[in-house]
Amino acid sequence: MQLFNFDLNRDSSPASWRELTIFSAYRLFLAVMLFCVFFLNLPPEFLGEENPNLYSSTSLFYLLTAMVLMLFTSKHWGEFETQTKIQLIIDIAVITLIIHASGGLKTGLGSLLVVVVVAGGALMPGRLAIFFAAIATLAVLLEVTYSQITGDEVTRYSHAGMLGATFFATALLAQTLSKKINTSQKLADQRALDVTNMAMINEHIISRMQTGVLVVEPSGKIRLSNQSARDLLGVDGFEAKEALKHRIPELAQQHWSWKQHQANAFEPFQARADLPEVLATAILLDSGETVLYIENTSAMAQQVQQLKLASLGRLTASIAHEVRNPLGAISHAGELLAENANGDENTSKLTDIILRHSARVNGIIETILQMSRRKIVEPTVVVLATWLEQFVDEFCEYKHIDRSELNLSSTVPLAKVYIDPAQLHQIVWNLVENAWQYSDPVQTLPRVEIKLSMQDTDVVIDIVDNGPGVSDTAMPQLFEPFNSERKGGTGLGLYLARELCQANGARLNYLPDIQGRSCFRISLPMERQESLK
Repeated sequence: MQLFNFDLNRDSSPASWRELTIFSAYRLFLAVMLFCVFFLNLPPEFLGEENPNLYSSTSLFYLLTAMVLMLFTSKHWGEFETQTKIQLIIDIAVITLIIHASGGLKTGLGSLLVVVVVAGGALMPGRLAIFFAAIATLAVLLEVTYSQITGDEVTRYSHAGMLGATFFATALLAQTLSKKINTSQKLADQRALDVTNMAMINEHIISRMQTGVLVVEPSGKIRLSNQSARDLLGVDGFEAKEALKHRIPELAQQHWSWKQHQANAFEPFQARADLPEVLATAILLDSGETVLYIENTSAMAQQVQQLKLASLGRLTASIAHEVRNPLGAISHAGELLAENANGDENTSKLTDIILRHSARVNGIIETILQMSRRKIVEPTVVVLATWLEQFVDEFCEYKHIDRSELNLSSTVPLAKVYIDPAQLHQIVWNLVENAWQYSDPVQTLPRVEIKLSMQDTDVVIDIVDNGPGVSDTAMPQLFEPFNSERKGGTGLGLYLARELCQANGARLNYLPDIQGRSCFRISLPMERQESLK
């Protein structure tokens, strides 16, 4: 229930309570000063001179009341409007009594009422500001009238009138300034809210970006990172103000080179062998901070792959006519020579060499032609565990292999990927066939293992054989075309598998296990999974 029936254009916001608390602190200070000056006989001596008893009781009441009001205000007890009205009326009444007890308006204490009127205009804008100016004016006139009736003071209506005019002028000025301050405060609050909302929107957008984002301070410490950056760089998270060089030294070195204005400072790199190749770009902010954008180069690799396949298609059309037809004639001639060898051992060896190498060259041409005929990638949803189970049955049946020699295990039976199933079949077939050929039949079973699992944010297929593994000398050229350590191999199986992985946005890496066995890993990034939702 409101104390007065006036409409208020003032909310009880924290800023309003803060202003009222400041005014309550001023009141408490004033009450302490009025009380101490009188009871300690400090100057000015006119305080309470006219009526000491009234002054002492009023100043004591004012001090106790100021303490209570300070407590109520600091705790935000009660309604803001009601508290403000009561406090201002108490101030006007008490100060008027102090003025009367000290000798009237001639003491100059009327200026204390000006402060109260200003507070009323600031705290209660609108008609109430004028109302409190009128109350203060009426209180002054009553004090002058009472003094005239009792004969305590010469009539000073002119002084009271000037003071009343000051009250109204001050109230109007305080009201105007308060409106401007409130408008500015609301605008500032709105701008602050807009900035906060914009920051939240930016943070949400950055967190959902497929591009990794790192904000690095001039000192080299990481201030901000999004999930994509952490996934691409293979880290669970960065500690507060952690130095970039301690977590990603290669990126830190490239960043330092870029800051030294070196050309081509940023180059593709892998944070770990099982992570995609990434490329960083940088923007320097006015604050001296650097924004690093971490891009997965697989999309660019896919475009390059499509161009390579298109060029390869044109090349193989020429190969079909220029190489395959003469090769057929050579192979046919070798067969005729073998038929007419008549037991000649040297002739048989030579014709065997001709036929064997003709078959190898023909196999290479067949593989290249197969690569050139690759259609546009047509991805679809594949449930990997089910698909691999069917693949193992097919492979074992085709190769006449016992299932105990080829083991399949899965820790993510419901994992789904978005990939071209025909190309996935060719990738896995090449890798499993390669693993089978390099496995050791004498060692313990199984000879080949296929493992389906999650690695960080990727769904991975590991193909492991029990063979001796890849030698250190062969490792750098492992995925190069026409590179093979197996007699009679074309050297295109692993190359073709990696090319098809890149075309489908997957990765193929060689990761020997702790026992030294060969392990080829197909990694399908988690963002592929999000597209299924």
